[in-house]
Amino acid sequence: MLKYWRIWLLIVVVLGAMLAIGFKTYPYGRTGVQIAFVYDSSPARGTLQSGMIITDLNGQQITDVNDWTGKTANLKGPVTLTANGRQYSFNVSDSIGVDVTNIDRTNLDLGLDLKGGTRIVLKPEGNATSETISQIVSILQTRANIYGLKEMKFLSVRDPGGDYYIQVEAAGIGRDIIENLLSRQGKFEAKIVKPVDLENNRGTIRLGGESFGVVADNETITVNNQAIMPNQTFVLKNIDFQYLNRTGSRLIFQATAYKGDDIEIIYTDPQRSAVVPQSNGYLFYFVVLVSQEGASRFSDITTGIPKIFDINSGEEYLDSAIRLFIDDQLVSELRISGSLAGQIYTTPQIQGFRPTFEEAAQEKLSLQTILRSGALPLTLQTASIDIISPTLGSGFITTAVYSAVLAMIVISAMVFIRYRKIRVALPIIFISISEIIIILGIAATNDSLIWASVLVINIFLIALAWWKQKDVDIYVWTGAILIPLLGIMSWTIDLPAIGGVIAAIGTGVNDQIIIADEALQIRERKIYTMKEKIKRAFFIIFGAASTVIAAMVPLMFLGIGLVRGFAITTIVGVLVGVLITRPAYAKIIEATTKE
Repeated sequence: MLKYWRIWLLIVVVLGAMLAIGFKTYPYGRTGVQIAFVYDSSPARGTLQSGMIITDLNGQQITDVNDWTGKTANLKGPVTLTANGRQYSFNVSDSIGVDVTNIDRTNLDLGLDLKGGTRIVLKPEGNATSETISQIVSILQTRANIYGLKEMKFLSVRDPGGDYYIQVEAAGIGRDIIENLLSRQGKFEAKIVKPVDLENNRGTIRLGGESFGVVADNETITVNNQAIMPNQTFVLKNIDFQYLNRTGSRLIFQATAYKGDDIEIIYTDPQRSAVVPQSNGYLFYFVVLVSQEGASRFSDITTGIPKIFDINSGEEYLDSAIRLFIDDQLVSELRISGSLAGQIYTTPQIQGFRPTFEEAAQEKLSLQTILRSGALPLTLQTASIDIISPTLGSGFITTAVYSAVLAMIVISAMVFIRYRKIRVALPIIFISISEIIIILGIAATNDSLIWASVLVINIFLIALAWWKQKDVDIYVWTGAILIPLLGIMSWTIDLPAIGGVIAAIGTGVNDQIIIADEALQIRERKIYTMKEKIKRAFFIIFGAASTVIAAMVPLMFLGIGLVRGFAITTIVGVLVGVLITRPAYAKIIEATTKE
């Protein structure tokens, strides 16, 4: 039995791949539907979230999407449903406003074109050109990548009237992602409150080593011979100011210290970015590195601001605050340490507060993502939201399976006719099916423990084979270790990825025919042993595999979207073939064919 350890190795990897694909836990049961989107008009808005699993409605079990559609078609009045194991109640007057999809039955991350999802159309406000739209698409793609959103596609579309739109397709996306990440323009500003005390209606704005006189006359003030009304803006020393109001003998200004262009690095390491518990909630913070120009503005603005002593903390602070704005909305207001007055400060800290850890972590990630990607050149409004049906993709899968089975039968029949040996033809089907299972198993998610177990068993097998048989096969040894390690990977199985599987299987069948032909035919007058014939075949196979991998690697690293998925799947398929399945097939041919 140990003589055929390559075949046992294949069986172990196939079983591991099957477990990686199908071994899935259902924390809320095997029946139900998954929330894909909650509309603004839904009475469940703010209660239900994208990704939740609904298991029953008004005491009736929900089995799938069709069951949900039937039970919510004419739903009115009080409604009670169970989502993620908790009951929620609300009143439906028009529509429940929740789109759902079926629960995933495998650990495969299927693409939008296979399992359906959400299509959002965003409309830019203002004069949008093709260059502006390309910039917006690039920024949105960067935000999606940083935020960790998988299988999100951004397309530029144009209607007959010439107006541009951004079309976003995702396998499942919530309204919060649209509003807080995609539609958000991301214009960042950090403004410092700068008070100026008056004496006889006169005061001085100190900016670094320069001073600017201020004269107050009722609501109007005069700065550098310029009359300024409340909420009006002006510029001093290349710093944007806004006159807020007058309180007694004090004028309150707001000066812009940092802008989005000043941010150079967003720190995400645990020492400078974290979520920590506080009373009644969680505080999040992260540090940013700003440019020297921004730090100089901070130094100029904070010069001359009075200091106050906080008896509660025992610390000295400026009689001021730094306010953080995104899209002109205040997101955080922080005190400034007294020791920073007039200093070149390049590492300000952004922080905020949320009632739960999940909300704090999500808001921190959202702010970091927006700041790292930069501001959109135009604001975006949601024009439409649609749910994409997976019917086309499901039909494609069914057709692909039928085509693959038919192709295997035809190829096996041709091999049988050619060699008149069923034991040569049948293994081709087994090996091809094995390759499909292994490729999909590597692409599956949440399977690290399974592949770790496969790795341990593989190492045991090759160690035992070396100890008992002294059988050294460096390529198979490499595959026994590399393939389980690749199992920690995961990628989306979409239509291009299926194309990659088909390409890998086609290459595999061709290689198996080469092995069979070399093993069963004598092409030269010299008589070769079986091992020499197999060696000759593998010389050809490894050369072809190297060519395919060399062609796919640039696409994997430089390609985007569809091309990248095709490249990854093809490379993994070729590696599985040359390191696991081809050696097993060669051993089968060697064992079943006489010299």
